[in-house]
Amino acid sequence: MKKIIIFGGSGFIGKHLIEQLVDDYKVIVITRRPKTMALELNSKVAVERLRSRDVTKISALFEDAKAVINLAGENVGERWDKKKMNKIKKSRLDVDNIIVRAARGTINIPEVFIQGSSIGIYGLSRNTIDVTEETPNGQRGFLPKVAISHEEAFHQLEKLSRVVYLRTGLVLDANEGALQKMAAPFKIYLGGKLANGKQWNSWIHIVDEVRAIKFLIENSNSKGAYNLTAPNPITQKEMASKIGSSLNRPSFITKPSFVLRIFLGSMADELLINGLKVIPTQLLNDGFKFKYETIDSAFDNIYGNS
Repeated sequence: MKKIIIFGGSGFIGKHLIEQLVDDYKVIVITRRPKTMALELNSKVAVERLRSRDVTKISALFEDAKAVINLAGENVGERWDKKKMNKIKKSRLDVDNIIVRAARGTINIPEVFIQGSSIGIYGLSRNTIDVTEETPNGQRGFLPKVAISHEEAFHQLEKLSRVVYLRTGLVLDANEGALQKMAAPFKIYLGGKLANGKQWNSWIHIVDEVRAIKFLIENSNSKGAYNLTAPNPITQKEMASKIGSSLNRPSFITKPSFVLRIFLGSMADELLINGLKVIPTQLLNDGFKFKYETIDSAFDNIYGNS
């Protein structure tokens, strides 16, 4: 059984990905909290300690691996201050450095390195265009700069093996992630659109997120950047309306931009007030079939309407 090494296996996407892979691969999670994670994860999963100084053991784990997947990083979905922004950046680049150093010490290099990134790399707002993998990276904003540095750290690995960059959008699940936070005001009858509601929400169901990652692991022709978003993005106003109707709640209480900025700082501008209409062109070209292509099908599944 081939090995798959995962950094960031304790996160929302990581835990779902492990369940997607564990029956077909020997999954090894590398973490700073090995004892805690061993108790939380599937019993089939091996857990190893993240070593930042001596990476020789990590290099040994990399030998003959099917894939090394990096999903590690501080959560961006909370208010940003200077301390938080530093943690977001440092948590990613530190693990990037460990992986690159370990790869250089590996004789039988893994078949593919997969770097978790985000659609934030494209910038703040391009409402008038479809954003594909060919769209130039953004030039301003905190998230674009972090995402660019995060991807660039793995560029040197392209000389050694196949490398894939996961540019993930808004991942939807009923119990975890952004949708849970978005739905909370609706449950107490305070739901509505964010800002003017015209900004795009490029989303993907958690099931398709982890299915797509497995697809990219196993498709040896897949390399480079991939937008992990459903083919049919919607506006924020439409998202609010869909959440309201799914929960049988009203959706007319708008959260103005200035209020969002007061409570969430610059995070509000980069994650909530602005948006991108992102299309998964490369995934579709490579033959990936989405299970949930529309927000209606996704919400029918998430909220138990089908």
